[in-house]
Amino acid sequence: MLVAIDRQEANVVGEPLSLAPLDEVRITLVMDNAIDLLMAGNDVVQRLQMGPNPFDRPSPYAQHGFSALIRTRRGDRHATVLFDTGVSREGILYNMDALEINPSDIQAIVLSHGHADHAMGIPGLLDRLGTRSLPLVLHPDAYLERRLVLPSGTTVQIPPPSKADLRRENVEIVEEAGPSMLVDGMVLVSGELARTTPFEQGFPIHQAKRDGTWEPDPLIMDDQCAILNVRDKGLVIVTGCGHAGIVNTIRNAQALTGVQQVYAVVGGFHLSGPLFERIIPDTVAALQQIGPRYLMPGHCTGWAATHQLA
Repeated sequence: MLVAIDRQEANVVGEPLSLAPLDEVRITLVMDNAIDLLMAGNDVVQRLQMGPNPFDRPSPYAQHGFSALIRTRRGDRHATVLFDTGVSREGILYNMDALEINPSDIQAIVLSHGHADHAMGIPGLLDRLGTRSLPLVLHPDAYLERRLVLPSGTTVQIPPPSKADLRRENVEIVEEAGPSMLVDGMVLVSGELARTTPFEQGFPIHQAKRDGTWEPDPLIMDDQCAILNVRDKGLVIVTGCGHAGIVNTIRNAQALTGVQQVYAVVGGFHLSGPLFERIIPDTVAALQQIGPRYLMPGHCTGWAATHQLA
């Protein structure tokens, strides 16, 4: 087995889990909604640059989806985990090639939740890996059929991953609602996130089909994040969409680990569109109180929120 997975029960008594500090964390965005080769990097963020002959090499696709490759090191031990797989099998593979990522380095896949823009790349990735078995960590609700019901009455289907299809693949399915430790305790998957932030009320037009019946599903309880603890710096939290609310997600990570210092938050904050833009001021104020050293919003955060967070 390539990855040691220590399943842990959801921590209902409030005792923090032990998440030993890492010496190094590198996160590569494999898929996101936008790409800008003209933006400059810095000591913390290294951006893909055009180079002297930018049209002689492929440029990654931007698609409405999210995928992040998480590389960690503690001493001489290394781990590589793929968090989400983007919105298309072609996109994830093309971008991995463009970014010179070898899929064979991946030791486990984690799904933040079951929405198509995070899970549709799985078949392409498994095809590329061939006969090699790979753990896939997801919440049991990730398989639910979902849809959005717009104010006009139009429904937008959100295809989930197929459990039957995954069982036919060479993949070890790890269904877990509670926290999970991956790769010698280097990466903590949060599992379900308790909803405590008053202004983060979920996705009101979101529904799920349970026992053949469509019903309201605003909380999207399969939403989870990846948590890393960097030595002398604090937590790095990676979100897919942040359907639990980005403030709520951070506070859960702090409670789950007992570590209050937050170094970076990376991924989707789900503040795009009229349903969520109204909570941007409260979100900004709460994030200022928490005080992450770095915010790296992407995917469904939206331009309005990104600009105000800047």
